[in-house]
Amino acid sequence: MMNIIEGPALVTQLMKNCITAEMVEDGILEDVNTFIPSYQFDQDLIEPCIGLFEHETTPVVDGTLSHKIELETPFEFICIVFDDEDIEQSEIKGKDLAGRVAASIARNFSRVTVDDKPVSVKAPIIEAMYPVGTVEIQDKGVEAVATSIRIKVNYYVDWMACMKTSQG
Repeated sequence: MMNIIEGPALVTQLMKNCITAEMVEDGILEDVNTFIPSYQFDQDLIEPCIGLFEHETTPVVDGTLSHKIELETPFEFICIVFDDEDIEQSEIKGKDLAGRVAASIARNFSRVTVDDKPVSVKAPIIEAMYPVGTVEIQDKGVEAVATSIRIKVNYYVDWMACMKTSQG
């Protein structure tokens, strides 16, 4: 079981690794050109594109600092695909990409590692998929529809392991 110091960062890296594991030849996301693993979109978007936004981590039950705590972190993936022929096709392709993001996480959450360590999480749950507006594609000077899929991940941390780590 992970401790509270390392656990949240390991789960975040696990979600990133689930995406990048499929951004290879014959992978579910082989067509994705850009993956932005942070909420700061400070780079040019070359679509198809996926951006990752991590939301607030909270205890599933009001947290007491007991031996074992279940935490929940929602991850939002913004999916952008541009179709210069038809904005409606952009939306359809964005939903397709969002579905493939979910499939990538489902395929990999129990298989990939972080720094050669397994990260144990419960089966991720899709909370919602919805259009979130448009994003400007700079190299094309146009706007593309952005579709979001929000997936929550629950995992346990061991508070006592944290105490042992910090006290030596």
